[in-house]
Amino acid sequence: MTELQRAHRLPAWTLRKRDLAEALREMLEARFETLAWPILIHDWTGGRYRIGGEQEHWCGESLRITIKSAHAGRKLLALDAFRFLECFLRGEVDLEGNLYILAEIRRAGVFPMKFFQGLRTLLSNSLFQNQVRARLNVKSHYDIPQQALDLYLDKTYLSYSCAIFENPDVVERKELLRVGNGSDDDFDSLEKAQWRKFKDAVDFIAPAAGDTLLDIGCGYGGQLRVALDEAPFGKVVGWTHSSNQARMGATALESYERRKWELHEGDYRQESRVFDHVTSTGMLSHVGPRGLVPYVRRVRPLVKTGGRYMHHALMVPHTPVAHDLQVGLAFNKRYMWPGFHWFTLGSHVRALEENGFEVQRAVNLSPHYAKTTAAWYERMMDHREEMVRLAGEPAFRAKRLFLAGISGSFVCNEVHVYRLYATAV
Repeated sequence: MTELQRAHRLPAWTLRKRDLAEALREMLEARFETLAWPILIHDWTGGRYRIGGEQEHWCGESLRITIKSAHAGRKLLALDAFRFLECFLRGEVDLEGNLYILAEIRRAGVFPMKFFQGLRTLLSNSLFQNQVRARLNVKSHYDIPQQALDLYLDKTYLSYSCAIFENPDVVERKELLRVGNGSDDDFDSLEKAQWRKFKDAVDFIAPAAGDTLLDIGCGYGGQLRVALDEAPFGKVVGWTHSSNQARMGATALESYERRKWELHEGDYRQESRVFDHVTSTGMLSHVGPRGLVPYVRRVRPLVKTGGRYMHHALMVPHTPVAHDLQVGLAFNKRYMWPGFHWFTLGSHVRALEENGFEVQRAVNLSPHYAKTTAAWYERMMDHREEMVRLAGEPAFRAKRLFLAGISGSFVCNEVHVYRLYATAV
């Protein structure tokens, strides 16, 4: 038995730095032998090596990992991906280049959640989203400095949900960075794709003259604006917990006839009127792990019988393991998006059909969201220094992991986004 082989039998924390670096290299080369894309490693001893394959990625770069400390190396050798990502937040690790393959790395490397990490995650994420908790969670994610959000969201609607592109499978960095104006763009811009998303809901509703619309989780009011632009609505009403969104959304709506719109900062559960139609785009991620059925039951009285309801949500495929035990989801819940929860498509359909809605159509928009989050990531990285100044280095690093990582998760079918088109019965 060689010295290196003997070293592998010992816990990672007992290995000398040189043995640790060699053991880590051997482990990475073995685990990622079949990974299609190249990864360049630079460790704390000065060692440099390449793992993975030769396949080119649309972003045109390899993933470059710099492990600056033996401490971070030990976490990786122990397959403690959660702590390794925390080392990245603290600057003990640098990740550059192709972060879009993080989901593929997680799948190939098989990084399980540690027992106590998983237990803490399950306990901390088990609460129902009451109005106070929902408000805190939403504001922590969306009420960061507005200038930071302006750097990467579309410039017309500031929409923070999946867009609908003409060509979702064609992804080019130059086009993602090119800023458009909206519906009249002659290229597949993020701005036009966000307009198309809102127009799709209006087309489904097909309102009669004077119909009313409630938009739950309305963001900056993009759905309200497109509804007023494209159809004869009598009144549109939106609710959001975010102060940024309520303030800026109201400003964007000032050019419309005042009696035709309302935009409220608060919880949709404060609303008691009955509307002809209801839309909800992305808000469902905030209802909590026990909140889907209560949400649908609360929405049903807000829409008249025969009215249309557009239900747009991030979802996950069914797995035998609790989703909160997946490293990426648990990490994002702690550092990026507190309180979010995703259900399966079947759970959404069942909740709707058992509580007063008939689902007429379901459309998987995952390729569109992969391109949307890639556009956000590329635009953010194009303003890297300003983003760090506004949000701070740790928050910027967490957002990099989230945006690039989830873009890759959509591509490899770890996460989905569906639009369900329903009628109140």
